[in-house]
Amino acid sequence: MTGIDADLARWITAPGEDPQNPLLRTAFTLPAAPLRARLLVTGLGVFRARVNGAEALPTRLDPGLTDPRRRVLVCEADPTDLLRPGQNVLAIALGRGFHALTTPNVWRWEQAPWRGPVRAWAHLSIELADGTRRVIRTDDTWRTWPGPVTADSVYEGETFAPEPGADVEAWTRPGFDDSAWLPVLEPQPAAAPETLQLREAEGVVEVAEIRPQVVRRDGGRLILDMGRVIAGWCRYALRAEVPAEAAPLAFTARHGEKLRPDGTVDDDNEHIWTPRFQCDEVRLEPSGARSFAPQFSYKGFRYVQIDVLAGDLDMLETTGIHAHADLAVASSLRSSEPYLERFDAAMRASLANNLHHVPTDTPMHEKNGWTGDALVALESFSASFAAHRTLRAFLQQQADAQRPDGSLPVIAPTPGWGYTELSPAPEWTTLFPVLIDHLATEYGDADVVAQHSAAARAHLDHELARRDADGLIDGVLGDYLTPGSPGPAPEDRRLTGTLFVARALRRLAHALDLDLARRRPAAAADALSPDARRLREQAASLERAVNAAFLDAGAGEYRIGRDGGFRMTVSALALAWDVVPAAAREAVVSRLVEEIGRRGDHHDCGHIGVRYLLGALSEAGHGDLAWRVLTNPTAPGWRAWLEAGNSTFMEMWEQPRSCSHYFMGTPQTWIHEHVAGLRRGADGWTEAVLAPDPAVPVDRVELMRRSVAGTFRVAVDRREHRLDASVPAGARVRLRLPGLEETLGAGEHTRHW
Repeated sequence: MTGIDADLARWITAPGEDPQNPLLRTAFTLPAAPLRARLLVTGLGVFRARVNGAEALPTRLDPGLTDPRRRVLVCEADPTDLLRPGQNVLAIALGRGFHALTTPNVWRWEQAPWRGPVRAWAHLSIELADGTRRVIRTDDTWRTWPGPVTADSVYEGETFAPEPGADVEAWTRPGFDDSAWLPVLEPQPAAAPETLQLREAEGVVEVAEIRPQVVRRDGGRLILDMGRVIAGWCRYALRAEVPAEAAPLAFTARHGEKLRPDGTVDDDNEHIWTPRFQCDEVRLEPSGARSFAPQFSYKGFRYVQIDVLAGDLDMLETTGIHAHADLAVASSLRSSEPYLERFDAAMRASLANNLHHVPTDTPMHEKNGWTGDALVALESFSASFAAHRTLRAFLQQQADAQRPDGSLPVIAPTPGWGYTELSPAPEWTTLFPVLIDHLATEYGDADVVAQHSAAARAHLDHELARRDADGLIDGVLGDYLTPGSPGPAPEDRRLTGTLFVARALRRLAHALDLDLARRRPAAAADALSPDARRLREQAASLERAVNAAFLDAGAGEYRIGRDGGFRMTVSALALAWDVVPAAAREAVVSRLVEEIGRRGDHHDCGHIGVRYLLGALSEAGHGDLAWRVLTNPTAPGWRAWLEAGNSTFMEMWEQPRSCSHYFMGTPQTWIHEHVAGLRRGADGWTEAVLAPDPAVPVDRVELMRRSVAGTFRVAVDRREHRLDASVPAGARVRLRLPGLEETLGAGEHTRHW
């Protein structure tokens, strides 16, 4: 990240112990036309910056949450076209965000150790046509006044209560009289963060406007349906025909992903300890503020329940605004099986709804950066979106949260929650070392290895120190949300905990080897990192401990249930990660296949198992069975969700809480890597692998995949036994088809089998 000199400007805030929605402004005169301008701006909380009434940035919910004791992100903009000779205004509105949250919640965000008044920092540099340069910065000359948003919370929603007849945007434009406004305050230096860095990850943008359908109208109550679950907010506006002399319209707007049996919006949340949740309270003034959209928060919702408090419901027009991180799409998939296209689209939509500065778990209920969710979905993130900068920023958030003993929380950022709550959980926290290798391999990002490998090693040392007498590492979560389980996996979680640490050791070793090979390309293979060799030795020791404690080689199963029962996840994981001894592999595969058949081609997996089960089956020659599991029309399964009209994935197999939860949609990776057959090679995309599973009964599938090596295109026709591939310049593909193995160079290729 690029550092910014904190002394370029001063932090400013409004008077009062905990100011609500302070508006900050300064007016200045330019003697000549602006040629070039650069605005650096940030806030503690959420800010909206305007220049002469126009938005200075195309993004929303800026700058993004961090632990400000470690770093604060700064947004950069070019406002040249917004400036003019004569009087100009730079205006900043502040909201609470997570920084000054007041809503009591289970994660204790309202008690964050950095909590304090919202504040702003800005530096505007302008080069003028007369050869002079003008600098505008936040300092004690700015003026402030409370804004019309009288309450805002990332969980509860926003309250909009403008003054009758007031133009709520006038303060952002030249000519506004701010003589009655108050001087700003400069916080004490000890309270102002000093580490400012340009924001690296993509910001949140409005991606679509949705005209909702009316589900029901009953007197002063209106139920609206956006048609799908989205993350974002609503814009409320008085209809154009409403005259200025009409009475104000006051209403509440409750948002939720589901409807209750009585037809009202389900906005319950046991983790938020206030009566209000995802509810905007709005008053629109026909002679003044005729519209409002939340400025400082977002919601996860499909349905909106509007209850009129005063005025006529016919006055109101509501538009859904879909908003998420501004990431380019990295792939597209077409198939003769429409279900595959729907599955791929549902995963992409579920991911997008959870991309708001960090990968979150649910846009409605939590908005937390759960590391375990991201760990199983890394390949889907990169296959769906150009996610390099977002994932790199998330890695930094985890590093910032690490304690001196090497431990990590299960969410990042964190207000201090997740080190002991729902911890230890190696299936979550080992995201840190695995993400280093993912960034290095997927994107060729060498910087993260040098920057974070020591901290990742410290975390793995912390985990290794927790080994028990059997050489195993326990956790409290395991294969989360298996069918019939309300949360943590019911079996002995030492197996998944230990294997995730072993896998992280191997992934960090791979990253170290990649880094050394890039820095010393002439080095022999046996001269690569001795640290990597040590990490692999530790991984092998853990894998041997797992096999010694749990593997019944004769029966072909890992016995980890409390009753000695069978669980598919552990067999799939051991097969996928090559932990099963060669002599037992056939028996383990046979037992897994037998159990799936016994269950009527259903799985019994939670969030870990669904990621690895289908791939393990394909690699073992059972792609047809993997297909039957994926397409099984009855629960537990995905098809029932999609055929019920959902366009995103659920969190739980039974009575789901969240309806936009991506960690159950990770079989998308199997679709890309085994149905279409394309995956990156062991060391990156310059040598990819193309090996469509011939046993999968899908006639045709086409995949376009953008990568750092260029764009790959694959078309597989199993009915015609034909494969077409386009390989970008500078890359090659190792092709594996029945009876055919070869390396394809750059260009267009057609092969038959």
